Amino acid sequence: MTRANAAPTASPSPTTPAVTFDGKTYTNCLIHSRDPYLLLHAHNPVDWYPWGPDALEAARRENKPIFVSIGYSTCYWCHVAEREIYSNPEIAKLMNQWFINIKVDREQRPDIDRIYMLATQIMTGGGGWPNNVFLTPDLKPFYAGSYFPPQDQGKLPGFPALLKSMHHAWIEDHAEVVALADQVYLALQQTERGSATAGSVALAPQQWRDRAIAEAASNFDVFDAGVGVRASKFPQSPLLSMLLSTGTLNRDAKVQGMATQTLEAMAEGGVMDQLGGGFHRYSIEPSWSIPHFEKMLYDNAQLLGLYAHAYAITKNPLYRQVALRTAHYMTTEMQAPGGGFYSAQDAEVDGSEGASYIWTHQQIEAILGVADTQRFLTLYQLVPMPPAPAGHKQPEGNVLRLQRDQAQKLAQKNQLATAIEMLRPLRDKLLSARQKRTQPARDEKIVTAINALAIIGFAQAGHWLHDPALTKVAQHNADWLWQHTFDPATGDLKHQFFAGRPGGSGFLDDYALLGQACLTLHQQTGDAVWLARSRQIADAMLQRFARPDGQFVETQDQSDLLLSPPAEGDSVLPSGQSSSIVLLLELSIATGDARYAGAARRELSSLSAQVAADPFNWGALLAPLNQPPLITALQKTASSDTAKTATPGFPNSADHVSTTARLVPSSTGADLIVTIDIEAGYHINANPASDPNLIPTQFLLAEYPELKIKYPAAQMFKAPFAPQGIAVYEGRITLFGQLPQKALRQPVSASLRIQACNDKVCLAPATVAVPVQ
Repeated sequence: MTRANAAPTASPSPTTPAVTFDGKTYTNCLIHSRDPYLLLHAHNPVDWYPWGPDALEAARRENKPIFVSIGYSTCYWCHVAEREIYSNPEIAKLMNQWFINIKVDREQRPDIDRIYMLATQIMTGGGGWPNNVFLTPDLKPFYAGSYFPPQDQGKLPGFPALLKSMHHAWIEDHAEVVALADQVYLALQQTERGSATAGSVALAPQQWRDRAIAEAASNFDVFDAGVGVRASKFPQSPLLSMLLSTGTLNRDAKVQGMATQTLEAMAEGGVMDQLGGGFHRYSIEPSWSIPHFEKMLYDNAQLLGLYAHAYAITKNPLYRQVALRTAHYMTTEMQAPGGGFYSAQDAEVDGSEGASYIWTHQQIEAILGVADTQRFLTLYQLVPMPPAPAGHKQPEGNVLRLQRDQAQKLAQKNQLATAIEMLRPLRDKLLSARQKRTQPARDEKIVTAINALAIIGFAQAGHWLHDPALTKVAQHNADWLWQHTFDPATGDLKHQFFAGRPGGSGFLDDYALLGQACLTLHQQTGDAVWLARSRQIADAMLQRFARPDGQFVETQDQSDLLLSPPAEGDSVLPSGQSSSIVLLLELSIATGDARYAGAARRELSSLSAQVAADPFNWGALLAPLNQPPLITALQKTASSDTAKTATPGFPNSADHVSTTARLVPSSTGADLIVTIDIEAGYHINANPASDPNLIPTQFLLAEYPELKIKYPAAQMFKAPFAPQGIAVYEGRITLFGQLPQKALRQPVSASLRIQACNDKVCLAPATVAVPVQ
């Protein structure tokens, strides 16, 4: 990690021990890591191991449970845990005595992160980072959570109490712990084998996309924009890309509007850095005003291309302006001197969330003067930060965003971009003053897949904005990545580059996205070199990741994993599966080689049951599958094989819930009555769910995406892992809705999204079709 902007400092140094609570210095074996996040913990008194044979063998040899803590370098609560827990010698003593302790950077080992985040979701119904999981020596999880305080807080046990409880259970209730771990492992296998052996259903990208759009429409926030009305809002770039491209291609202003309204709301909000450009990770409230302040390369890479595309479609100058400011941020703050882009910037400075970004009115006035401050605040406003969590530092101040009413008035006249540009000199003064503050740390790990996204973003922006300078940025960084991470002689691609050296075997998304980046440059420039490089990468990908059944695995070496990471879709960034399918289809068009299209179809067929069950989470796959050339390439590979029905062979949420739906004529149209029977001993989450990370029960009608369903009152389920209670449904419940009279004469396509849990585990979520009588 280094400090960005004005006063960069060196990455964590093995020769500079940290001082802990007792004044002593410590060094553990993370000191030998080549990863900035792991190096941040190299001087904890905890005997941390990196994930690897030494740690796993020690756990088996000593018959100790494993405590694995998974985080990343710009995670605020990961830093809090490092300061409050892992730097405390008394807590470290308990950890060292009773557990084998492993630190994992989720960006370095996304396969481990995927497996144990799924485990946490199964055990708790939610999940976040840091993700802390207790494992048996054979890697099976039996307890999980996120941040734990250093002392007891009411009914919430502190970390020392939790350690004592886990140790006591391991010694005194060993058989029960092993049985619970086996049960969680079975649930993990269910998900993994379900994704690996679910078979296929008929390939229906248009129907999948229609259902995904219907779900997006039913959850669209018409007031603040964005899909989802929960407290936190994320960009969801793959979904926005699907909405923007599909709405445009189908000339559907409503679908396109969901994307453009969201892009506009984000550009006006505090989630965009109004002074320095670029976007923070997400908003902690619905209006996009107050961000969680870390900046991730993968968000800005995708949003760069999205805003450029939105400008090309709408000619709204605001989108062009935002794209160019995002590109400027990426090249000035995130680009390494020789080439490649760094991963992220931190949210905190000296333990204070957002300290370098927030302002008081007095601070602005001291820099701009009274008159210019008044002029500046005719367009911008200061939004107060919420209170800091108890015991945590947060400086007093406000987040800058555009005044909502004023921005919307100017936008209606197509004058917003002009108004923003007129205040640029004042913004530059404020930015110059801000850069003199202590700056957030920067994770200088260069990750192949995320860099490929940045290259694609610059290439797309160069095309859509007719700006050759942006295309040159893409070419320069693609060439650097090719030279430093890929070996053409062997086909080996490295996952990351840090401190002057490449490291780690590439994952499926590294290969697929770098192949896409090269192909995008070929499409934009016509240079055959990029096509040849894309083919080399794709051929190496096929050799390493394609299985005989058509499925693509995500990691080359699974010898140190509990199981193969299941596919998870495109929630934050394009998945390896989606990216590889799109790469292969586009290569088949560019080269005329049907071999690529055939591999793409086989992979899509192997995923089809998963995509059909939850198309909402596959935006990066479904957006390009709306393009006629790709549709044609896919159709040409169609075989005579009859589509199979998914038969996972393992229990899932749908096995414990049955549903009937019927329409009854009424004076106003048709009353929809949905009856859901939940097996005794199980429950499903209420709607709304009691936590943003929980999956609410949802009943959806494809033909009526805006239908308001009336859900019943919830019951509170309490368990040791959720003493505060979770809102759930048990037994039999009934949902109600009102449809127009024509629904009685036309077919209605309905589905129910659920996640069934008992008092020990949550099964994988399921989306089931529901016949409407």
